[in-house]
Amino acid sequence: MSGGPLASPTPADRANSASANLHALFRAMSMLPGGRLEEGGHVARHLRFPTNPMFKGAWATRVPKREEDAVIDETIDWFRSRQAPYFFWWTGPQTRPSALGARLMAKGFISMEEQQKVLAHGIVQTASGAPVMTMDLRDADPSLIGRVPPGFAVREATSLADLDAFKEVFVSTYEIPEWAGQAWVDATMSFGLGRSPWRIFIGWLDGEAVATNILFNGGGVASVYAIATIAKVRGQGIGAAITLAPLLIARDAGYRYAALFSTEMGMPVYARIGFRDTGARIDRYLWRAG
Repeated sequence: MSGGPLASPTPADRANSASANLHALFRAMSMLPGGRLEEGGHVARHLRFPTNPMFKGAWATRVPKREEDAVIDETIDWFRSRQAPYFFWWTGPQTRPSALGARLMAKGFISMEEQQKVLAHGIVQTASGAPVMTMDLRDADPSLIGRVPPGFAVREATSLADLDAFKEVFVSTYEIPEWAGQAWVDATMSFGLGRSPWRIFIGWLDGEAVATNILFNGGGVASVYAIATIAKVRGQGIGAAITLAPLLIARDAGYRYAALFSTEMGMPVYARIGFRDTGARIDRYLWRAG
C-alpha cells in the first residue's frame, strides 16, 4: 500500500488500510523539529516532543519467533534513553508474531482496553482491540451533513482559538488528560496553521464548539482521528456530519477509500455513514517509565 490513493483494494488491502494510514501519520509526525524516525529493522519507531504517546511509538513489527523479548527490551531501552515518559506499541493485521500483545503485557505494557481505566475513561474498547472499518467514498451520502440542527456548521481550524476549542471538546468528550489534546495544538502550531500534514475540523452549534475531527490522508486512504461529539448534542446527526464532511473533502482530492479504527461507541455512527467492519483489529499497548 504505497504510492497514491488506492483504486482497487483487495480484502487484505482493506484490512491493512487503517494501519497503513496510521504509519503514514507517524512518519508525518517525525517531520516535526527534532523528530526521530527509524524503519527497516524488526520494528519501526518514531519520537517527537508533544506530551502525548501518539507522538511516540513502535509499529510495523515483524519479529522472528523467540526473538520478541529481545526486541521489546531493546525498544524500551531506545525510548527510555531518549527520556520518553511513555510510548504506544501498535499492533495490527500484519504484526508478527500475531500474539505479540501477550508478550508486551508480560513486560508491563497496558492494553487499549485497560488504558480506559488509567488514561482515557471515555474511550471504550474491548480485549479484541479496535475494529478496522473501511468505506468506498463514492457511496457517501452528502445529504447526511444537512441532517443536523439549525445553526450547526463544520469549519476547519484556522486560528489558535479554534485549536483551543478543538482541544476542549476532544478532552472533555473522551475524559482524557488536558495534555493529550494540547499535544495536537502544539504540533499543529509547530508546523504552522494551514501547513500541518493533517487538517483539524470543528463542529459548531450556535457558536459553541461541540464536535471535532482530524483528517489525515496517507497510506493510500483518507482517515479520521479524534472524532468527538459532546454528550448533550448526541443523537442529532452531528457525529455523522463531523465525520463525513472532511472525508468528502478527501474524496474531492482524489481519495476513493476511507479507513479508520473505531471505538465501540463510534461503530454504529460509522456504519450509518457507510463504513463496514473488515474483521481486522488494531491494538495499542502503553509503556510508562517507572
